[in-house]
Amino acid sequence: MDIFKLFSYKLENLLNIRPCPKELGAVFYQEDEPSLLSVAARKHNGSTFYISRWHDLFSISAFEKAMSKNGFTESDCYALLLVLSRFGYLLEIDNRQRTNKDYFIFFYLIQLISLKNCPLDADAQLRNYMLRFLLFELSIDDEAYRRFSIKDNQLIMATDSLGPIAFLDVIDFVYKAIKFDSRKEHELLSTLKNYQTNIVTLLTEPDDTNYRFRLNDRHSEYMYPDVFLQAYAKNKRQIFHILIDTINPLQSTENLFVSNIILMNYSFHILKSKPREILKLKKYVNDEMLFRKLLEAIITRRMAISKSLFEKISIDQDLSLTKDNPTSFYNILYSL
Repeated sequence: MDIFKLFSYKLENLLNIRPCPKELGAVFYQEDEPSLLSVAARKHNGSTFYISRWHDLFSISAFEKAMSKNGFTESDCYALLLVLSRFGYLLEIDNRQRTNKDYFIFFYLIQLISLKNCPLDADAQLRNYMLRFLLFELSIDDEAYRRFSIKDNQLIMATDSLGPIAFLDVIDFVYKAIKFDSRKEHELLSTLKNYQTNIVTLLTEPDDTNYRFRLNDRHSEYMYPDVFLQAYAKNKRQIFHILIDTINPLQSTENLFVSNIILMNYSFHILKSKPREILKLKKYVNDEMLFRKLLEAIITRRMAISKSLFEKISIDQDLSLTKDNPTSFYNILYSL
């Protein structure tokens, strides 16, 4: 099962309201509500079953009783059921709106699948940050998402009594507890298990694959943290030139998506820990109006930094009129 192919199709829909249909296999997209496409699979009678509702296939109380025999508490079961269900939301396509959630989810996905295959994050500190915020964007509560972490290139779940367990092993426990191979919908359940385990593998386990979305933008490589950070270390002027290009008013929807991710890379990887780096960008830009627009784009993008961060630095800019609220964002439909 090619989960990255599903992510790529989700991105196509984010950038294009009418993409060409694709044959996606056992897991596919189907309209759940008007203009809302959810990830689905087929039941044995051919009807559609939405992956986010996978726990409807068995009794929760019977499941918890079976899991308790293996040492899992009710709270453990709540957390793992919630995460496995929300894996269905991860690929949801909402054509009714474009929000910050879309950008953040793609940003965290790009970070996780890039950093797992490069030496920049050997201790998984960055990936754990990205993982928890990705789970947060999937509306997973604090108590549940704090149980999950990446260690030794595995997704780990902290349990109440059993300690930390590799989540792929937890998924095996889950499907044994519901006796999926003897159920009427065993083929569907097998597909769901395959989907869930492949999500975990794609996000956390190194595989030497160079994951790249196909985008018609000459700056698209700089969406990936390994490329962006290496370029910034070797030639800041090159990155500064690319950053200036992110506020070009003549961008396509693909260009604007790339621009958003590049701005987020710069904010998270550079400015978050070294906000005074913005002064180097200002010096390179050497144009007050252009710099003001770029600074507004960075602030409005809302990735790990806020207006208050720059108010502590002598950047000689009046930020009082700069938008800085949760409902404003630099998106693919409206440029600054």
